[in-house]
Amino acid sequence: MIDYTDAEARRAEIARKMREIHGAGLAAVFLPCFYRARPPHIFVYPDRVRVLVKEEPVLRAAFQPYHLAERGYREVEKGVFSLVYRFQPGRDFQLELEGVLMEKELPGDALAEEMRALDEHLGFFDLVPLLRLEKVGGVVTGGTRLRIKKLDPGIEPPSYAHAGDAGLDIRSAEDVLLQPGERALVGTGFSMALPEGYAAFVQPRSGLAAKHGISIVNTPGLIDCHYRGEVKVILVNLGEEPFQVRRGDRIAQMVIQKVEEVRVEVVEELEDTARGSGGFGSTGL
Repeated sequence: MIDYTDAEARRAEIARKMREIHGAGLAAVFLPCFYRARPPHIFVYPDRVRVLVKEEPVLRAAFQPYHLAERGYREVEKGVFSLVYRFQPGRDFQLELEGVLMEKELPGDALAEEMRALDEHLGFFDLVPLLRLEKVGGVVTGGTRLRIKKLDPGIEPPSYAHAGDAGLDIRSAEDVLLQPGERALVGTGFSMALPEGYAAFVQPRSGLAAKHGISIVNTPGLIDCHYRGEVKVILVNLGEEPFQVRRGDRIAQMVIQKVEEVRVEVVEELEDTARGSGGFGSTGL
């Protein structure tokens, strides 16, 4: 078990794992302390470190930003990269990430110094084997890439009804009868891989809401970028009549948005504003 509170013991464990993985002829994946919230994107070879970033060449973390260009990293190539790494024996993870691959050559003892700097800036969760990292496509243009897996071949995948629409229509994969006041968890027949840094927000369809009182209990339903299960919608009937949901019906709309990662800072005081602590109804009806 790694002693995360003892810096020297932690770095000795990093060095041991790195030697073990490199000795097996593989590169390693450095997993920062915030690994569980983001995909891995730091890859350690015996003589260099590669980092995959989405936009700015900065690794952001709760500790302090790690500016790659300032640290001597150079851009290698842009595109879509396929990544396979082994978190535990028998548990391989595969994903695709779009971005810029940056690299820094580290001869001699420079690699150990770079690992120390990564630990100081980003913290350390684990170091695991990298089984594959390869470019599989060019940079995606004309919109953000959304990968959909059809779980039900008979159901259309999410789609825009009109050019310029903000929401993708999503359809029911089952027949459901909703009595007044009743709610149901309805499958949609697909799963998806959102790009890192994006989230999906599932919202009611205005036509169903206006005509039949059909809404979504947890509107908007939030789907994080690492969820890989079937997308489901919690429909509720707020109308006065039973409502029949049929397989293939459009039941909701899904908006894909970029979301920022924030750094939480606990402070003694907050700056004052004209509104101050005024809450519900403070600006009148």
